[in-house]
Amino acid sequence: MSAPTLREEVRRLLLLAAPIIAAMVSRMAMGFIDFVMVSRLGTEAVAAISPATILVFTVMCLGMGPATSIQTYAAQALGRREPQAAAAYAWQSLYMAAGFTLLSYPLTQLAEPLWVLIGAPPQVQALQVAYCRIAFWCMGFSVLTFGLEGFFNGIQKPSVSLVATLVALVFNAGANYVLIFGKFGFPAMGIQGAAYATVIAWGIRAMLLFSVFLSGEFRKTYATNVAWPFSFEKLKGIFYVGGPTAIQWVFDIGSWFVFLSLLMKEFGTAAMAAANIALQYMHLSFMPAVGIGIALNSLVGHAIGEGRPTLAILRTRVCMIVSGTYMGLVGLIFLLARYPLMNLMSVDPHSMASDPEVVRLGVGMLIWAAVFQVSDAASITYMNALRGAGDTRWPVVFVVLDCWVVFIGGGYLVSRLIPDWGIHGPWMMCTLYIILYGWALWWRFRRGAWRKIKLFKDEPRPGGIPVERLDSDVMESADVANAEAVR
Repeated sequence: MSAPTLREEVRRLLLLAAPIIAAMVSRMAMGFIDFVMVSRLGTEAVAAISPATILVFTVMCLGMGPATSIQTYAAQALGRREPQAAAAYAWQSLYMAAGFTLLSYPLTQLAEPLWVLIGAPPQVQALQVAYCRIAFWCMGFSVLTFGLEGFFNGIQKPSVSLVATLVALVFNAGANYVLIFGKFGFPAMGIQGAAYATVIAWGIRAMLLFSVFLSGEFRKTYATNVAWPFSFEKLKGIFYVGGPTAIQWVFDIGSWFVFLSLLMKEFGTAAMAAANIALQYMHLSFMPAVGIGIALNSLVGHAIGEGRPTLAILRTRVCMIVSGTYMGLVGLIFLLARYPLMNLMSVDPHSMASDPEVVRLGVGMLIWAAVFQVSDAASITYMNALRGAGDTRWPVVFVVLDCWVVFIGGGYLVSRLIPDWGIHGPWMMCTLYIILYGWALWWRFRRGAWRKIKLFKDEPRPGGIPVERLDSDVMESADVANAEAVR
């Protein structure tokens, strides 16, 4: 099998990543729409919505993190010419979703004592509790969604996830408009309306993905209709590979929750609002890069399933070039257009003019965000390359230390020891944290420990299925008759 050229790999990455990026941007747009509509409720609502959504997402990561490993298994199974095994791993996400759904009710009861413990301003705290009590019901839907999206992305069918996300986005936007502001006879629910819309959107995405998963094409090619039995061994593998990802996400995203809810709180409601706005703009940068990284995850997993680690290295290098270029350009935009960007999102609903204090604080935050963009691209690239290879345990140790020692611990100490630096102290430590994050993951990938990881006990079948031939007529000839082996 001839080695692909750099040009071919760039094209392959972008073709696979395009629908994933579109899905990630659509997913980001869902949260962005929530933020924009809720921002019309006032500065307190702006200060409340991002910490509340981050808390919900952090808890959801306990299930979504393991579910993401289904992509690694699906990609490697496909590279091994065992497409039916991919469906068996995807089915386990349904059983995981059922288990995590049971956690939703106790979480809703913990929302108020948790926010009281955090101690946001009373008006902000009331909004955060109201949002979380409803949004925690996303748990089961989110786990099933991530597991099935991992399956479709792993088998090089990301357009399925894109369509489901777009449909959910439309429903989310409509439900937000109707429920937040009280249209078409519905009462105005404010931030609670945004929470209900979010639950509806997650449910729609999960059901659409599951219906396609069981459709004729996938029953025939991947034996999805007979791959349903519960498998403790497969579930154990999912948690073995994806469990560290869950821990990493909880500590990583949880650190942002602490940063926005506690560290920024010390500088006032305007600082909390400015940080939330800066985070929304940062989503515009890293979410497309995450989409490219998810494509890399599949391509690396597929290359390893074929027994071609050198190809995995080439694909990772290509991803770093593409993501680094994109995020570097976005960082330049943050730097040059920081004032209009902050003015756009800091409108006071009463005067319809931008809040000058929010703008003043926010432009400084965007400068720091511009500095760490390329390092953020490196962390996204090498993290997904390592996940594609199944190397998830070492990165979580470093990330936890980096998040909580440098980012949170350092940010807290700087704000206490050098208060004259204001918000710049914590944001400086945030920048250092992301730079160290990117460097450490690059070093881990370069060391090559991932080459020794074997997710499947037997050796891959020679040749695999080339990525460029992953269409239905090829897959139909990929030995799916022995579906009983899936059980």
